[in-house]
Amino acid sequence: MRFLPAAVAAVAFAAPAFGAEVVPVPQFRSVQLQGGGVVTVVPGPTERVTIVEGSSQYTRMRVEREGRLRIDTCDVRCPQMYRLRVEIQSPFVPDLAINGGGVIETKGGFRSQSSLSVAINGGGHIDARAVEASSVSAAVHGGGRILVRARSNLSAAVNGGGLVNFWGNPSLSTAVHGGGAVLRGS
Repeated sequence: MRFLPAAVAAVAFAAPAFGAEVVPVPQFRSVQLQGGGVVTVVPGPTERVTIVEGSSQYTRMRVEREGRLRIDTCDVRCPQMYRLRVEIQSPFVPDLAINGGGVIETKGGFRSQSSLSVAINGGGHIDARAVEASSVSAAVHGGGRILVRARSNLSAAVNGGGLVNFWGNPSLSTAVHGGGAVLRGS
Protein backbone atom coordinates (compact mmCIF):
# COMPACT_ATOMS: atom_id res chain seq x y z
CA MET A 1 0.00 0.00 0.00
CA ARG A 2 2.98 2.33 0.39
CA PHE A 3 3.33 2.41 -3.41
CA LEU A 4 -0.19 3.73 -4.06
CA PRO A 5 0.43 7.37 -3.02
CA ALA A 6 3.68 7.43 -5.02
CA ALA A 7 1.91 5.97 -8.08
CA VAL A 8 -0.90 8.53 -7.83
CA ALA A 9 1.63 11.35 -7.49
CA ALA A 10 3.59 10.08 -10.51
CA VAL A 11 0.44 10.01 -12.65
CA ALA A 12 -0.58 13.48 -11.48
CA PHE A 13 2.81 14.94 -12.40
CA ALA A 14 2.91 13.10 -15.75
CA ALA A 15 -0.51 14.41 -16.82
CA PRO A 16 -0.30 17.65 -18.80
CA ALA A 17 -1.53 20.68 -16.91
CA PHE A 18 -4.14 22.67 -18.77
CA GLY A 19 -5.04 26.16 -17.67
CA ALA A 20 -5.93 29.56 -19.03
CA GLU A 21 -3.37 30.51 -21.65
CA VAL A 22 -3.42 33.73 -23.68
CA VAL A 23 -2.36 32.99 -27.27
CA PRO A 24 -0.66 35.90 -29.04
CA VAL A 25 -2.07 36.21 -32.56
CA PRO A 26 -2.16 39.10 -35.06
CA GLN A 27 -5.47 40.82 -35.86
CA PHE A 28 -8.08 38.71 -37.66
CA ARG A 29 -11.44 39.21 -39.38
CA SER A 30 -12.80 35.67 -39.16
CA VAL A 31 -12.50 32.50 -37.07
CA GLN A 32 -12.44 28.91 -38.33
CA LEU A 33 -12.63 26.02 -35.85
CA GLN A 34 -11.21 22.76 -37.22
CA GLY A 35 -11.98 19.39 -35.63
CA GLY A 36 -14.07 20.08 -32.55
CA GLY A 37 -13.96 22.06 -29.37
CA VAL A 38 -15.91 25.02 -28.04
CA VAL A 39 -15.21 28.65 -28.93
CA THR A 40 -16.99 31.47 -27.12
CA VAL A 41 -16.89 35.01 -28.53
CA VAL A 42 -17.36 37.74 -25.93
CA PRO A 43 -17.28 41.55 -26.19
CA GLY A 44 -13.98 43.20 -25.35
CA PRO A 45 -12.08 46.37 -26.22
CA THR A 46 -9.47 44.54 -28.35
CA GLU A 47 -8.98 41.10 -29.87
CA ARG A 48 -7.67 38.57 -27.38
CA VAL A 49 -7.58 34.78 -27.66
CA THR A 50 -7.42 32.63 -24.54
CA ILE A 51 -7.31 28.84 -24.26
CA VAL A 52 -9.53 28.25 -21.22
CA GLU A 53 -9.27 24.46 -21.34
CA GLY A 54 -6.66 22.65 -23.38
CA SER A 55 -3.15 23.72 -24.37
CA SER A 56 -1.22 25.31 -27.21
CA GLN A 57 0.98 22.25 -26.84
CA TYR A 58 -1.70 20.34 -28.81
CA THR A 59 -3.86 23.06 -30.38
CA ARG A 60 -2.47 25.15 -33.21
CA MET A 61 -3.70 28.69 -33.85
CA ARG A 62 -2.56 30.89 -36.69
CA VAL A 63 -3.85 33.84 -38.65
CA GLU A 64 -3.78 33.05 -42.36
CA ARG A 65 -3.07 35.54 -45.11
CA GLU A 66 -6.73 36.43 -45.65
CA GLY A 67 -7.13 37.41 -41.97
CA ARG A 68 -8.70 34.15 -40.80
CA LEU A 69 -7.82 32.86 -37.33
CA ARG A 70 -7.63 29.10 -37.85
CA ILE A 71 -7.92 26.93 -34.74
CA ASP A 72 -6.77 23.33 -35.32
CA THR A 73 -8.07 21.59 -32.22
CA CYS A 74 -5.75 18.63 -31.97
CA ASP A 75 -2.44 17.57 -33.48
CA VAL A 76 -1.17 13.98 -33.71
CA ARG A 77 0.21 14.09 -30.14
CA CYS A 78 -3.16 14.93 -28.63
CA PRO A 79 -4.03 12.96 -25.47
CA GLN A 80 -7.18 10.87 -25.25
CA MET A 81 -10.24 12.75 -24.03
CA TYR A 82 -8.63 16.10 -24.91
CA ARG A 83 -11.07 18.98 -24.53
CA LEU A 84 -10.61 22.42 -26.01
CA ARG A 85 -12.40 25.58 -24.87
CA VAL A 86 -11.32 28.93 -26.30
CA GLU A 87 -12.54 32.41 -25.44
CA ILE A 88 -12.19 35.17 -28.01
CA GLN A 89 -12.64 38.76 -26.90
CA SER A 90 -13.39 41.21 -29.68
CA PRO A 91 -15.12 44.59 -30.14
CA PHE A 92 -17.24 42.95 -32.90
CA VAL A 93 -18.23 39.41 -33.87
CA PRO A 94 -15.89 38.15 -36.60
CA ASP A 95 -17.17 35.90 -39.38
CA LEU A 96 -17.48 32.36 -37.97
CA ALA A 97 -16.87 28.92 -39.48
CA ILE A 98 -16.66 25.31 -38.32
CA ASN A 99 -15.09 22.46 -40.26
CA GLY A 100 -15.46 18.95 -38.87
CA GLY A 101 -17.51 19.56 -35.75
CA GLY A 102 -17.47 21.80 -32.73
CA VAL A 103 -19.39 24.69 -31.23
CA ILE A 104 -19.05 28.45 -31.61
CA GLU A 105 -21.27 30.73 -29.55
CA THR A 106 -21.49 34.47 -29.04
CA LYS A 107 -22.31 36.12 -25.73
CA GLY A 108 -24.44 39.23 -25.20
CA GLY A 109 -23.24 42.81 -25.21
CA PHE A 110 -22.19 43.27 -28.83
CA ARG A 111 -23.34 46.31 -30.78
CA SER A 112 -25.30 45.81 -33.96
CA GLN A 113 -23.02 45.36 -36.96
CA SER A 114 -23.45 45.73 -40.71
CA SER A 115 -22.69 42.15 -41.76
CA LEU A 116 -21.92 38.67 -40.49
CA SER A 117 -21.08 35.43 -42.31
CA VAL A 118 -21.36 32.02 -40.65
CA ALA A 119 -20.70 28.58 -42.13
CA ILE A 120 -20.55 24.94 -41.08
CA ASN A 121 -19.00 22.10 -43.06
CA GLY A 122 -19.28 18.54 -41.76
CA GLY A 123 -21.25 19.15 -38.58
CA GLY A 124 -21.25 21.62 -35.76
CA HIS A 125 -23.28 24.30 -34.04
CA ILE A 126 -22.97 28.08 -34.32
CA ASP A 127 -25.11 30.32 -32.12
CA ALA A 128 -24.62 33.96 -33.17
CA ARG A 129 -27.94 35.30 -31.90
CA ALA A 130 -26.19 37.62 -29.44
CA VAL A 131 -25.33 40.03 -32.27
CA GLU A 132 -27.79 41.62 -34.65
CA ALA A 133 -26.38 42.13 -38.12
CA SER A 134 -28.00 44.07 -40.91
CA SER A 135 -26.99 41.48 -43.50
CA VAL A 136 -26.29 37.82 -42.65
CA SER A 137 -24.96 35.03 -44.82
CA ALA A 138 -25.36 31.51 -43.41
CA ALA A 139 -24.39 28.17 -44.97
CA VAL A 140 -24.53 24.59 -43.73
CA HIS A 141 -22.98 21.74 -45.71
CA GLY A 142 -23.18 18.16 -44.48
CA GLY A 143 -25.06 18.74 -41.24
CA GLY A 144 -25.09 21.28 -38.48
CA ARG A 145 -27.16 24.07 -37.02
CA ILE A 146 -26.78 27.84 -37.25
CA LEU A 147 -28.71 30.40 -35.20
CA VAL A 148 -28.53 34.06 -36.32
CA ARG A 149 -30.25 37.43 -35.88
CA ALA A 150 -30.68 39.40 -39.13
CA ARG A 151 -32.22 42.86 -39.40
CA SER A 152 -32.44 43.50 -43.18
CA ASN A 153 -31.18 40.56 -45.28
CA LEU A 154 -30.54 36.87 -44.79
CA SER A 155 -28.96 34.65 -47.44
CA ALA A 156 -29.10 31.06 -46.22
CA ALA A 157 -28.05 27.83 -47.89
CA VAL A 158 -28.31 24.25 -46.64
CA ASN A 159 -26.76 21.38 -48.59
CA GLY A 160 -26.84 17.76 -47.48
CA GLY A 161 -28.74 18.33 -44.26
CA GLY A 162 -28.71 20.98 -41.62
CA LEU A 163 -30.71 23.81 -40.18
CA VAL A 164 -30.54 27.60 -40.17
CA ASN A 165 -32.76 29.28 -37.56
CA PHE A 166 -33.12 33.05 -37.73
CA TRP A 167 -34.57 35.84 -35.63
CA GLY A 168 -35.63 39.26 -36.89
CA ASN A 169 -37.63 40.19 -40.00
CA PRO A 170 -35.10 40.09 -42.83
CA SER A 171 -35.67 39.77 -46.54
CA LEU A 172 -34.92 36.09 -47.24
CA SER A 173 -32.94 34.38 -49.97
CA THR A 174 -32.72 30.61 -49.39
CA ALA A 175 -31.48 27.47 -51.10
CA VAL A 176 -31.96 23.98 -49.63
CA HIS A 177 -30.65 20.83 -51.35
CA GLY A 178 -30.54 17.29 -50.00
CA GLY A 179 -32.45 17.90 -46.81
CA GLY A 180 -32.52 20.58 -44.17
CA ALA A 181 -34.39 23.80 -43.59
CA VAL A 182 -34.25 27.55 -43.03
CA LEU A 183 -36.77 28.45 -40.31
CA ARG A 184 -37.80 31.40 -38.20
CA GLY A 185 -36.64 30.92 -34.62
CA SER A 186 -39.09 30.84 -31.76
